[in-house]
Amino acid sequence: MEKNMTMPTIILTIICLVAAGLLAGTYQMTAPQIARIQEEQAAASRQEVLAEADGFEPVQVELQDGITEVYKATNGAGVVITAGFKGFGGTVTVMTGLNTDGEITGVKVTDASQETPGLGSKATLPAYTDQFVGAVSVKFGDADGEGTRIDGVTGATYTSSAVYKAVEASVAQFAALGGAF
Repeated sequence: MEKNMTMPTIILTIICLVAAGLLAGTYQMTAPQIARIQEEQAAASRQEVLAEADGFEPVQVELQDGITEVYKATNGAGVVITAGFKGFGGTVTVMTGLNTDGEITGVKVTDASQETPGLGSKATLPAYTDQFVGAVSVKFGDADGEGTRIDGVTGATYTSSAVYKAVEASVAQFAALGGAF
């Protein structure tokens, strides 16, 4: 009886090892291509939020809470700052373009994949993100203070709040940099 159980166990173990090896090999072959595609998409998004730029280079600065990267335009047109904040289902990643005067030139949600489809995704559309364009400072809803009033998306409060926080943090990071450089 033991001999009958041993052979299938050995065969299944060999199959699992071969499958794991093939999976690891496939990952090793595709990882560089995936990284290249992701960088190309990020570069296209940077160009979209700061159209006046002719190229970008990363800037090594002390990053404030929520900020993940800062890129400056090689022609001095401004900066693109990427930030991520918690939405309903996970982190919402947002790129914000700012010209040399600190005016928001564009906002693009680059990842909201864990948000509720149909609801949270509304906060990623231009109908929401275009509210930020042209602003120098922002305020959410009926909050007190100065700045361009940004309305949330009904039914997508967490996601629209995460986008707002990312833009607000980007504006604060720009101010901490002392403006464009």
